[in-house]
Amino acid sequence: MLVDDEPLILEGLKYIIDWESNGFQIVATAKNGLEALQLAQSIKFDVLITDIKMPELTGLELIESLNKQEKQFKSIILSGFQEFDLIKKGLQLGIENYLLKPINEAELLSSLLYVKEKINVSTLQEESYFVLRDNSIWRWITGQMTLTDFKERVSLYPISPMVTPLCIGLLKLEQEEQDASFLHSLQLEIEQRTSGIAAITPSGDFLILWSKESLHNDWESEKERFLDFVQRFDFPGEHVCVLSEPILSYQHVTRVYRELEVTCELKLVLPHHDHRLAEQMYLGNASIIDAITETTKYLNHEIMEQLANEQYDTVRKSISNMLSQIEKDRQIIIMKGILLEFFFHVKNKFLIMLDYPQYVGIIHQILYVSTHAEAMNIVDKCIGMIEKDSNHESEKYSPIIYTVLNHIVKHYAEDMSLKTLGHQFHINPIYLGQLFQKEVGNSFTKFLNKLRIDRAKKLLLNSYEKAGHIGKKVGYVDATYFYKQFKKFEDMTPSEWRKNNRMDG
Repeated sequence: MLVDDEPLILEGLKYIIDWESNGFQIVATAKNGLEALQLAQSIKFDVLITDIKMPELTGLELIESLNKQEKQFKSIILSGFQEFDLIKKGLQLGIENYLLKPINEAELLSSLLYVKEKINVSTLQEESYFVLRDNSIWRWITGQMTLTDFKERVSLYPISPMVTPLCIGLLKLEQEEQDASFLHSLQLEIEQRTSGIAAITPSGDFLILWSKESLHNDWESEKERFLDFVQRFDFPGEHVCVLSEPILSYQHVTRVYRELEVTCELKLVLPHHDHRLAEQMYLGNASIIDAITETTKYLNHEIMEQLANEQYDTVRKSISNMLSQIEKDRQIIIMKGILLEFFFHVKNKFLIMLDYPQYVGIIHQILYVSTHAEAMNIVDKCIGMIEKDSNHESEKYSPIIYTVLNHIVKHYAEDMSLKTLGHQFHINPIYLGQLFQKEVGNSFTKFLNKLRIDRAKKLLLNSYEKAGHIGKKVGYVDATYFYKQFKKFEDMTPSEWRKNNRMDG
């Protein structure tokens, strides 16, 4: 920001150096200190260059007022006279330099480059501070660090002590790319506008933490304050947010965080009008989280292996016995949780791709299930999806191409080429490529890219997960290459395609 009460000097400052080529941008100019103070309320700036003597509010008074408002900036003072008392006061206020008029271009540029270097170092130090702090919070919340170690680590940072009751919030964003500068600026904004500590998780989500010591008001008032901020903030894409109730004991923190994660996962795939149902099902429901934790191990190994070996009747019988006992114990909420886990496992492990209405329809059925018969109907649907998917039209292809196609469909996200496939299936890569083109009607590369993009489209429809993460899930290590391939097939970016094809509003 440039401030001077002499119009010619103010105008001259705009052109005295090439601001942009030196890494600066003029965001505002003001004719006096009062106007500059008013502009500073709505405009962010890193450097202030101001005349020292101006009517209504002097340059030093302007700096002093901005310091009281805790604005973060560097300042350079301009003056027509060598006034040592004013220089002394300016130094006390933290000015970077004092330049005499007429302004020497080389001296101004030298001062600005020095200031720029200080800002860059300060930003790097600030970001490093947040990364280390956030890592400690994340490890404790997820049970990877003891409470004693956590308290010792956070004592190094100027944050309120973690005293119970605690409250946790989880904010998930959908972004085209992982923009670290945006995440950091949003992190600062959350911590300035609310009394919570906003930690960025390894996946780019926001974990917000409130303790008894940090709450300015009661929890209900603070919750409203935070939700109002989220509602008003201009996010670049879709987002979901979940808040816990007060946590009275440290030992429940990891479990509550798991509740928030599961609730967010449901909210990411359900239409907005069913978000409340997801919260009612999981939040504060310790029994369902504990039951699902135990059941997940079973689903991951024994049942998944039986399904892979097409032992469908064995799986039906096992799950039926389990659900019968749950129904006898009148634990319907746990039955719903197990069905959700089973559905997600089948869909993800066997790469089942459903249209969005089908996907949401099955989740709806699960959320409203109330009897053993209804639950088994859902189990049969899930197994039916695998059976249908495995009944490939093998007669269309020769045995080698059928085998290769099955391998590609199951391992499409892995690194593969005609050379690696030829080696794996003992066939000349050049001949395999020619045979593939003849029988499938597409080159191997085009087929693989189309398969990956089709899988990515399903993931874009079924969740609000970040497009860059989806690209990695379907086999594109380089996010830029993923966006390029997606646009090649769909003539639009992943986010544009998602907005055009989602029907849930």
